[in-house]
Amino acid sequence: MAIHKISDTTLRALKANAEAMDGKKRLDDGGGLYLLLAVKGGGRAWRFDYTIAGKRKTISLGRYPDTTLKLARQQADAARKEVAAGIDPSATRKIKRAVQQTLIQSEKREASGLPAVDSFEFVAREWCETRTEA
Repeated sequence: MAIHKISDTTLRALKANAEAMDGKKRLDDGGGLYLLLAVKGGGRAWRFDYTIAGKRKTISLGRYPDTTLKLARQQADAARKEVAAGIDPSATRKIKRAVQQTLIQSEKREASGLPAVDSFEFVAREWCETRTEA
């Protein structure tokens, strides 16, 4: 399996002359990493294909040129290591996103003067409310 097929020069030429691709839909870098050339909004995006538990999956690694070739390769390498360890990179990202959302909501609650969810104060207030209703 050949990897690192794309060069920075190729990407710069692609950026300068978008019509030169002759109908290609993606540039393959090898090892499951590729640059998808037609994304909604007219952009280009890095994708990584992998197989885990017998199922083929794809994750997005960012849009080009915001996500450079070097960064996309680093992210793909990290995802390959997770797959080799039997961990689904997509599931890992979903968990990280959920934790991040919980932290953001907790900060918003604290900023508005409410106690953080699952704090002692939050549980105590809930308990007091149920006791007074009964």
